[in-house]
Amino acid sequence: MRLADYIIDWLSSKGITDMFTVSGGGSIVLCDSLGRSDTMKYYCCHHEQAVAFAAEGYARASNNLAAALVTTGPGGTNTITGVSSSWIDSVPIMFISGQVYSTQTIKNTKLRQLGVQEINIVDLVKPNTKYAVSLSSPADIKYELEKAYHFALSGRPGPVWIDIPADLQLALINPRKLKSYKTRPISNLLDEKDINLVIEKLRVSKRPVILAGHGVKLAKGQSQLIKLIEEMNIPLLTTWNATDIINSDHPLFIGRPGAFAERGANFAVQNADLIITIGSRLPYMVTGYNSTDFGRNAFKIMIDIDRAELKKSTDIINYSIKVDALHFINALSGRSHYLKKCNSSWVEQCQKIRRKYPMLDHEYQKSNVFVNSYFFIQELSKLLKKDVRVVTDMGLSFVGTHQAFRIKLGQKLFTNSGHAPMGWGLPAAFGACVQNLKAPVICLTGDGGFMMNIQELATVMCHQPNLKIFIYNNEGYLTIKQSQQRGFENRLMGCSNDEHMKFPNFKLIAEAHDLPF
Repeated sequence: MRLADYIIDWLSSKGITDMFTVSGGGSIVLCDSLGRSDTMKYYCCHHEQAVAFAAEGYARASNNLAAALVTTGPGGTNTITGVSSSWIDSVPIMFISGQVYSTQTIKNTKLRQLGVQEINIVDLVKPNTKYAVSLSSPADIKYELEKAYHFALSGRPGPVWIDIPADLQLALINPRKLKSYKTRPISNLLDEKDINLVIEKLRVSKRPVILAGHGVKLAKGQSQLIKLIEEMNIPLLTTWNATDIINSDHPLFIGRPGAFAERGANFAVQNADLIITIGSRLPYMVTGYNSTDFGRNAFKIMIDIDRAELKKSTDIINYSIKVDALHFINALSGRSHYLKKCNSSWVEQCQKIRRKYPMLDHEYQKSNVFVNSYFFIQELSKLLKKDVRVVTDMGLSFVGTHQAFRIKLGQKLFTNSGHAPMGWGLPAAFGACVQNLKAPVICLTGDGGFMMNIQELATVMCHQPNLKIFIYNNEGYLTIKQSQQRGFENRLMGCSNDEHMKFPNFKLIAEAHDLPF
């Protein structure tokens, strides 16, 4: 069989039923295989950046691996922003790229280019992938696919990239004679002294909190974590990438701390005497830029699968444990009988502070001219049902949503938090639609971010997914505008709907794509 056919069949055998792509000359044989497949559906975007964002939205919605196919040269380089986005936020995606004939690649010649539209994509994406390789022999294809798959999903997940020269796409192979990749078991043992220290700190603590991050979701430990905090009566904080692991009206949920946050959540952090963070890399958006002041009255324990993140945080963390989030949660649950329940007065104190400093002041609701964005998010979250997925773009649509949205159990809410590229919202929302064609998806975006991938309205027009798009009329890039207003004496540059920047009539744009507005 053709090597290109084998790749598509192999992906299907791993349960991957959907693939995002922009067809191209360098990937033309792979595209032919994808188009002929009986087990794989394909979705054509209009830009490779959108391909990567859609794959990320799909992976986040499924909490599993997604797949993308792009072509050589600009097809690959257009994808790099999406690779970086999934790399920073630990989202597993397998990127397959087409390449020129292997006899036309620059190799070690120090040439800038040899083949038509050739680029050394592997060296460009290596720093932002868990594994990247250019296939050099048809006999290695099974080995490389299995190795990339293992790397994408093991330990801290992330993107992988396999580059396939055009002549190898056409090569005929015998699948029964291909060599395999032998996976090495990853040690996930929790040292007794580590769990004993955690138990001892919980025993003596009067004001403990648990801060849960994206790692809890990646480890599929949401339900076990909620059971644990209920057993121990410990207040729970979440990062924005973990917003949807607990419903907002849960009595033990006390908010989302950080630089853009509920004041009550930050007060809880600063008043706690013990903070256990599980599956969060503790970025500045959580700790604040003066990170040494984070939880200044607390003994801080960090649980993470990535040793580099643990080393990075030594200046703010008192004790670190390298282990998978679910493994830690299960180990602590198994020892919970050794612990007394947390004092209810501490939980009530946290909730009292939240009530004292609500996200939405009544004054925000009084305007007769404009709708306050936080009021809008609150009202929208009241209306949405439990099966909805909410996908945001960046800026106001990102920050305001994660601050004011009230999650119901069963809903999904996600954004790319680390790289945070404008234009992420629409294609990622489409990817979430593809992952579950029945579940309704809401896309929240600003007019600035929407313009970055507005061409994907044509993809929406083609497939008619269960998607509703809300566009904030910011008349530009609102977060940049606010920064210039406050920090640069209102000197606005490149952020407003003025003589330097214009926005289209979105009603006409919608009509051009046969979409109601």
